[in-house]
Amino acid sequence: MGSSVKRIRTALVGTLLFAGVFALLLFANPFNNHKNPIISELLSNNNGVSETLPQPPKTITGIQTGGISLAARTKQSYFYLLQNGEWNCTYLKGVNMGLTLPNTDLDNPAISYDTYMLWLEAIAGMNANTVRVFSIMHPDFYRAFDDYNKKTPNRPLYLLQGVWFNETWMESVGDAFGEQEKILKGFTRAVCEAVDIIHGKSDYTSYGQLEKAVYDRDISRYVAGFILGLEWPPDFVKTTNDEQAGMQQYTGRFLTTDNAQPFEIFLARVGDTLIGYETEKYSFQAPVSFLNWSTTDTIIHTNQPFPEDDMVSVDTETIKPTAAYHAGLFAAVDVYPYYPEFMNHQPQYLGFKDARGSNPYRAYLRDLRKEYSVPVIIAEYGVPTSRGIAHKSAMGYDQGGITETRQGEIVAAMSQDIALEGYAGGLIFSWQDEWFKQTWNTVKYAPGDPIRRGLNVESAEQRYGIAAYDPGDLQSAGYPDGELREWTGDAPVYSEDGVSLYAKTDEAYLYLLLRLPTEWDAKPYGTPISLTGHGSFTAAEYRLKFCRPVDFLLILDGRENTRLLTDAYYDRYYFQYSVEKRIFDRNPVYEQQDTGIFNSICNFISNEMIFPLDGKIIQPQHYESGLLRFGNANPSAPSFDSLADFYALNNTVELRIPWYLLNVLSGTEKVILDDFYKAQGVSITQGHDLYFAATSLDSRQTITLRPYKWKEIRKSAYHMRLKKSYGILKEAFAALMPDYT
Repeated sequence: MGSSVKRIRTALVGTLLFAGVFALLLFANPFNNHKNPIISELLSNNNGVSETLPQPPKTITGIQTGGISLAARTKQSYFYLLQNGEWNCTYLKGVNMGLTLPNTDLDNPAISYDTYMLWLEAIAGMNANTVRVFSIMHPDFYRAFDDYNKKTPNRPLYLLQGVWFNETWMESVGDAFGEQEKILKGFTRAVCEAVDIIHGKSDYTSYGQLEKAVYDRDISRYVAGFILGLEWPPDFVKTTNDEQAGMQQYTGRFLTTDNAQPFEIFLARVGDTLIGYETEKYSFQAPVSFLNWSTTDTIIHTNQPFPEDDMVSVDTETIKPTAAYHAGLFAAVDVYPYYPEFMNHQPQYLGFKDARGSNPYRAYLRDLRKEYSVPVIIAEYGVPTSRGIAHKSAMGYDQGGITETRQGEIVAAMSQDIALEGYAGGLIFSWQDEWFKQTWNTVKYAPGDPIRRGLNVESAEQRYGIAAYDPGDLQSAGYPDGELREWTGDAPVYSEDGVSLYAKTDEAYLYLLLRLPTEWDAKPYGTPISLTGHGSFTAAEYRLKFCRPVDFLLILDGRENTRLLTDAYYDRYYFQYSVEKRIFDRNPVYEQQDTGIFNSICNFISNEMIFPLDGKIIQPQHYESGLLRFGNANPSAPSFDSLADFYALNNTVELRIPWYLLNVLSGTEKVILDDFYKAQGVSITQGHDLYFAATSLDSRQTITLRPYKWKEIRKSAYHMRLKKSYGILKEAFAALMPDYT
């Protein structure tokens, strides 16, 4: 908010494995028929509050198109799709599909036909009827889309085709009409290309490593509409308006503008080009929209603490259709519950209550819907199941720190809110997890070769999917769950005084198993971890001594107080936000080596906020990301907790520690953060091994750490599973407005 299969098996073997696993997930997974009592109650009777979903006319008649073919059109507040000769009202409910698998990237997002087909079957199995894609896809996507719909002619999937252009141009050019209309020309080329592709008449498009890819499937009858553009940076919009002030309004054959700003004229020209090209070449028209998001909406948010998030509006109501355009315009807006900050602090939103209590998300949806005369879809909404958190929400709909069950409950509730407020549909972000994505509050790093990419569970952007992509061919290297079979035959890394420690790694985690001489919670234990050699020979608070400098100290102290600590000198959070950004006060002691001080591991989630309405100040916010969560992390367990970090039973403890908590940016390449102070900034180093020990905290001997030969991974492995949210959303989608098919 967008490979090789299983250690580069052959494509056939990978497909067969994936198909087998998918069949088990789809038909045997207990989550598919999951009945969540909270969601069932919300969707059935709103906790006793009588609310009914809108009931628009089922069909419309008398459509005059002047000889132009249509498969979809907009009317009043909804979409009407041509099905078996009738124009049926269809509420668009579905998902956004990203472009990548875990170890592919945007330069070569190759995904196989079989993978697309399996995804489409699972999406339809969730009671969805629509897929949105952000840009043109691999030819196999359109082939699979066509073949899937031919197999299910009475319940087809519909497509919302996105079109964008080279995003770097926005920064380099700065103005939508600058450098001899470079951006405008590129965008208009892109929309014409997209039209040829969905009509199956393109053999000139380069896609990844495919030169002149052949698009030979006409899927135009399944296209519900085009969504043009992306989440526009406010600076780009404002610069365009300022640089082109006084621009003449646009009068096109299919679209015109009325009292539009230059940026809206830019959009109108691109939209008119698309409609004209499709009309003239294919005698066909489809509905068109221009993407917007809450940051550039047309509402003045009087309690927005960051002015840049409310500095400019994109008002697509200034773009008007002419009588020659029969398919109709619609609006597409991305709306998340945690950003921008007005969602959490606008008084009238916080004061809005429905059956769930305070519901600022729905309050904003109600305000936003009033801004449009055309049908509106929420083009993106959702929450990620990442361990890490990037934003907090006033109603607990946070950007991260959400279990898979809670993800299903939250997204189901938002789905209902969207329908109740009269929108024409909503598309969940997103279908699949994507490992390439970066989040603002984690250090950005990508391997040179995406085939070696790992999963950073602390990065919110990587875990939005309903379909999880986890490390390992068919399962991960370990699951803290009390079942120790994956450790059978492993030799301990460390064994002293009745304490044994075992270790293993994969693309996402360091896994540890401790065997203790007592019940696991009878007394606290510590596991020192050495990685860089920059840490401390002592841990002052615990009076521990080590034979080599220790960078991290794992404290095992019951269900609520087990945590990973970092040596103060290697404290990434302190360095970034006290030394570099100067948001917090500095402590010179932390900037010295071998102090024996170990800090909590924290993550930043918001800067200081000053609110315009009353001058209230909220100090910068963070949370302790190193605090570990007790629970069963095995997806097949009835008590599965997707955020669980450790599980203990009798005298054994299993843990999984995300690489990012250990300042490891790539667990596959052994790339770690280096000495911040020596480099005077965030820098990286590579190739270090790990050293471990395990001891009771009352030990007064010098603790000898043992080496663990941490292996690089040359080719990342991954597998798909349906998250626990899938079954909840299947139930929720079934309860939404019928599509009359």
